[in-house]
Amino acid sequence: MNKNLLIIFIYLLLTAGCTTSTSLKKVDSDLTIDEFTMTQFENNGDKLYSISSPKCIFDKDKQIYKLHKTEIFFYKKNYLNYVINSQKSSLLDNNKYIKLEGEVKLFDLNNTNNTINANNAFWNIDNSEFLLEGDVILNNNSINLISSKALLNQKTKVIKFFKPVKYRYLNNSSTLDYQVKADNAYYDLEDKKLLFESEKERIKSRLTF
Repeated sequence: MNKNLLIIFIYLLLTAGCTTSTSLKKVDSDLTIDEFTMTQFENNGDKLYSISSPKCIFDKDKQIYKLHKTEIFFYKKNYLNYVINSQKSSLLDNNKYIKLEGEVKLFDLNNTNNTINANNAFWNIDNSEFLLEGDVILNNNSINLISSKALLNQKTKVIKFFKPVKYRYLNNSSTLDYQVKADNAYYDLEDKKLLFESEKERIKSRLTF
């Protein structure tokens, strides 16, 4: 009888020991990448765009890249056309979409005086569409255009500014103060043409810079 009690006692000790030794530690699911870069090429081998960030955090659970101070370079026939900067961004849905947040700024390298500012932007990489939202402002030496939203089509190189659109002609050498209010406006990055339209009226103005 005493022998059976001893065996039961030893069994309970072993069981308790196994229970306390199985405590789990939380594993960090994030991966930090310094000097992150990603480049996309066209079918003919030409560089299409590249994304650069000094620091990237990859969320393994959500499969999302979170980038700091993002810089996107757009190319045409391997020549750099324009650059877009932001304070932070996220690569989503298996890198098919990118969301940029905070001080989004587009630099047109074909016309260094052209800059476009916005609060946020959302880029559908497959459709080559770049949506800018919140205080969208186009500036150069001649124009100041303000809109709440704009859509950049990389294939056509045309930016559509959605209503309401406010435009002002700027020229330090002229006393002309030319202002336009329209429903929508279209700006061609290559031809440097600005087109206004209204839903109720025909095209108001067409300007070339």
